[in-house]
Amino acid sequence: MATEPASNTVGTYWVRGLFATALLLPILFITGCQSINPLPSFGVGEATPEEAKIRKLMKWHSGRVEVYREFRTVFTARSVYLTDEIQRLAVDWEARSKLMNPEERATFEKKILTDNDQVIKILVGFYTPEEEQNNLSREDSIWIAYLKNSDGTVTRATCLDVDEDNARMYMRFLNWDLSWSKLYILCYPKSPGQHNPEDEWLTMVISGPPGQGEMKLQLEPPEYQP
Repeated sequence: MATEPASNTVGTYWVRGLFATALLLPILFITGCQSINPLPSFGVGEATPEEAKIRKLMKWHSGRVEVYREFRTVFTARSVYLTDEIQRLAVDWEARSKLMNPEERATFEKKILTDNDQVIKILVGFYTPEEEQNNLSREDSIWIAYLKNSDGTVTRATCLDVDEDNARMYMRFLNWDLSWSKLYILCYPKSPGQHNPEDEWLTMVISGPPGQGEMKLQLEPPEYQP
């Protein structure tokens, strides 16, 4: 009875082993990547619960205005009321995505969250066709951005933050077309009587000689499932 040469048998086992190893390696690689990747999966596949929550909150607290005169654009603006919850969630997302250590995270949180009990923060994207007027931050700007309060008073912004990194942190969760706009984070001091407990809206006004428009921003958070 004929038998298979020993060399052929060894060669067959070697080929089979190599084939099995080739099939196993991708599985091990994928499993390993899933187990060690600490980064939030922003923009990859379905949104994580955290990302979806931030997006929903920012959409809920957002507003938009378009002002025209004689069929020409005077200005357009988008805005988001940056609630304490939005800021905390966005800061946590940013800290995790950048793998911040405890000291870096503490410094970052202090930069963003320290004065939350004293000010109202609003993210604004602003555009006007006149390039020399396309700003809100210069002292000689023709535009004034203020809050219209429940008690009939108005509150002007005390700071106009144009820190691009700060604004970009929030922009990751917004679908804004800002091709020609500039971004700002406006701060308004909180004061007694500014808003009634039953108020549902924050009214922000942008006004200047060419025209005026206002945006209504939800004060209370939406009802959502985490």
